Amino acid sequence: MRLTKYLHSCLLVETPEATVLFDPGKFSWDSQLLDIGRLPKLDYIVITHEHSDHYELEFVKALAQKFPDIPIITNPELAPKISASGISNSLITDNKDGFEIFNAPHEPLPLDMPVVSNIGVHFNRLTHPGDAFDFSETREILALPLTAPWGSVTQALDAAVRLKPKIVMPVHDWHWHELARQQMYGMSQSLLEPKGIKFIVPENGQPTEL
Repeated sequence: MRLTKYLHSCLLVETPEATVLFDPGKFSWDSQLLDIGRLPKLDYIVITHEHSDHYELEFVKALAQKFPDIPIITNPELAPKISASGISNSLITDNKDGFEIFNAPHEPLPLDMPVVSNIGVHFNRLTHPGDAFDFSETREILALPLTAPWGSVTQALDAAVRLKPKIVMPVHDWHWHELARQQMYGMSQSLLEPKGIKFIVPENGQPTEL
């Protein structure tokens, strides 16, 4: 498996079976780290929920223009909104072809802000939970959201220790200055690795072989 992080929660996952892009959001789109024109293959797009840092309509439209036949896997609340936007790709809201969708409620937002529907997805060796910590199991590799208006490093590391993945790929960390990110990566690595959990230190746009 090859994982390439394109900022925040956007992950390109490449396996012999399929190439999948998770959560193509606004921060990733604005960065232009992912050159869609040079992307040779894409089999699925997965969108865990509708917040703009996970779902940027222009990003999805650009992907759909190049790959008009690939399915989009998402939650039942977002699927009709994608369809209404003019994107004609097929929409999947249930398990299919090696993807297992599981219940992963979005973490509570500050001051009772409305919470949208969020799904977690198991694919191959990877689990991507979107914006959630409250789920019961993970595959070998966990895309772990580290910081957010709704979450903290404490909650993230507690979740990792409870779920016991073998490997953590940190996501959802756009909010950190680069020096702060490296400091928190180092702390997370030093705390998790003695517990038998490998912590990846990714470089945006650079693949990691696992």
